[in-house]
Amino acid sequence: MPALLAFEHKLLKHVRQDGLVVPEDRVAVAVSGGPDSVALLQVLSTWRDALKLELIVVHVNHGLRGRESTDDAAFVEQLARQLDVPFCLKRLNLQRLLRERKGESRQAVAREKRYELLWEASREWGGTKVALGHTQDDQAETILMCTLRGAGLAGLSGMPAQRPPCVIRPFLHVSRAELLQYLNRKQCGFRLDSSNESPKYLRNRIRHELIPLLQTFNPKVVRVLSRQADIVRQEHQLLDDAAKASLESVRIDDALDGIVLSRSRFLTHPVPIQRRMILLTVKKLPHNPRHLRYEAVETILQHVVQGTSGAAARFHNLKVERDYGRVIFSGIPRNGERVLNREGRRPWSFPGSILWPLTSQILEGTVQNVGTVAIRQKGTVAYLDADRFSHDLVVRSWERGDYFFPYGMAGKRKKIQDFFSDLKVRRADRNNVPLIVAAEGILWVGGYRSDHRFRVTGKTRRVAVIRIRQE
Repeated sequence: MPALLAFEHKLLKHVRQDGLVVPEDRVAVAVSGGPDSVALLQVLSTWRDALKLELIVVHVNHGLRGRESTDDAAFVEQLARQLDVPFCLKRLNLQRLLRERKGESRQAVAREKRYELLWEASREWGGTKVALGHTQDDQAETILMCTLRGAGLAGLSGMPAQRPPCVIRPFLHVSRAELLQYLNRKQCGFRLDSSNESPKYLRNRIRHELIPLLQTFNPKVVRVLSRQADIVRQEHQLLDDAAKASLESVRIDDALDGIVLSRSRFLTHPVPIQRRMILLTVKKLPHNPRHLRYEAVETILQHVVQGTSGAAARFHNLKVERDYGRVIFSGIPRNGERVLNREGRRPWSFPGSILWPLTSQILEGTVQNVGTVAIRQKGTVAYLDADRFSHDLVVRSWERGDYFFPYGMAGKRKKIQDFFSDLKVRRADRNNVPLIVAAEGILWVGGYRSDHRFRVTGKTRRVAVIRIRQE
């Protein structure tokens, strides 16, 4: 095994201590052809014997710079061949994606899709780690970008050296100048991306204008910002852990497409923890927004949480509403249709069983002789006089104007809407409640109350038993 250079040995000691790379790892190395990624590949290739590593080079061609992009890919492939490392080329039609996602940042879309292709290549190969060549300079640029955008501690934490489940950044505490010195010593060439000079991108202006200006105040500003990110990241993690524990104490229910929090318990926590609980809740939703800005979080706090019952706010594919003592977060699929808005109306030839698709519940109906049934009134079972209604039933959601005569109210009529309001059934759940309806009227508000008109009496001979259970 060739002797390691001092730079390579120092880095190896660092990644071993931090557990970034362990023996027999299979590492997919993202190589653009630029100096940072080329240096990363060079360093990792020198560690192969010491750590028994297996490597694969993954290059993503964005197809934006024509011949220059093609030459980058050819350069990286040749470098991989020289180092005896397998090469994987992934192509990205970024122009088509940008047409589909109008209004989104070109850089953000490119980064998101590039990472997806890197994970894909790693999975196909059976990789355990994906290595990225971000440096201390990249960290400083990221922190300044987040500062200018008014980010909280999450943004000011910068990029972590290791992000679960498999991303590693071995160069985060190495300056770009050190990498250039290393490449010069190795006599290793690299490619330069012309787009990195364009002033239309904020990161480039920070790199070429803002950081040089800040260095006139403190020549070590890049190192200082990197150290600050480490400190902030630890404090951010501490607060996040506290918010996660708080969220568990206020979470009271999971709806079909969302999460329900107790408003009263939520309000007992400090506002900084409330903000974090909102962000954590949104992350748990099946259809969550890519980014929830500070203004959106404040709207949720001030307009919804502090608002009256029924107050709601919508952001892209997220809806947050207050319903009595609850705050409901609902994810909305990107096609704009909520899961709960599927039409719920199914014919039911009674007796028998039927699936209620809005909640994946099963309704089971039987008819028994009156002497064989032990009648115990409870929400999941309804007992009705089987001879008081026709048996061609419909199971459907409630509709405006629906009414019934709730059992136990001496035959008084009540609108379904008012019945839900009295029981504080949240609006997001009302469409999910199955109504069992006969030609003669609503027999049962499923899971809540049967109709007084169809109750079992001393004259009843046959009892219709309807049960509701989860599939």
